Amino acid sequence: MSDTQAVEKLEVRNRWTNRVQFTAEITCAPDAAIGVKLGLAVQWARKSGAVLSDADLSDADLSDADLSGADLSGADLSDADLRRADLSGAVLRRAVLRDADLSDADLRRAVLSGAVLSGADLSGADLSDADLRRADLSGAVLRGADLRGADLRRAVLRDADLSDADLRRAVLSGAVLRGYKADFFMNLLRARDEVPYLIAALKEGRVDGSQYEGECACLVGTLANGRGASYHDMFPDAYSGNPAEQWFLMIRKGDKPGDDTGGGFASQKALEWAEEFQLLMGVEESAAA
Repeated sequence: MSDTQAVEKLEVRNRWTNRVQFTAEITCAPDAAIGVKLGLAVQWARKSGAVLSDADLSDADLSDADLSGADLSGADLSDADLRRADLSGAVLRRAVLRDADLSDADLRRAVLSGAVLSGADLSGADLSDADLRRADLSGAVLRGADLRGADLRRAVLRDADLSDADLRRAVLSGAVLRGYKADFFMNLLRARDEVPYLIAALKEGRVDGSQYEGECACLVGTLANGRGASYHDMFPDAYSGNPAEQWFLMIRKGDKPGDDTGGGFASQKALEWAEEFQLLMGVEESAAA
């Protein structure tokens, strides 16, 4: 890239009509990537008061950008680089952030209702108290994300990676949890006699998905331990992307139900489901002794 800097006018278009929404005056190298230029255009818009909602900002380089309180509702930020960006309090209602990199971004209190975040990398992001109602988080990476107090009612979390995520005080509707619970029950139906062992393991903090190899997740591994068998034999189709196993990946060794940690929250919910299954199926408490 050239070291020469030049003033350039860049047209930013509306994602719906393709009409010019605003023309930014930016200073950059003539051969700078379009993503860099779009990032500079967004900064220009923030200073000049230009409207960013519904703008086509796909592939924009906004890493480390200060977008706190910005109105980006309806904007197309697909494949955008938003690493470490400050989006606290930003309005991203119905925005498209498909496959965007939001790792370590600050999204506290951000409004993301109806947003498309499928495939986005939100690892380490702070989403505490964010509005994620009806957001599409399918396939998103939420590893280590802070979701405390987030509103996830009617959000889609299919195939999302929730490893080490913190969901304490998050608002989770039955619809969101149903997929995890249903898959959890399907696993327990194949290992009914091991349910008491699983319950004991949860209560004692002896669940830890990080100790299993390959595609095995902590749920099937714990059930296999209860039988003294290989998880390969008990669950030949074990896959860490299954909903129940994704849920269990939030639990680490030492996490107990009721602990004021993300793992404690996940463990408490898993215990409630396991005890409900035990009651519904009439599983004897001593069955796995």
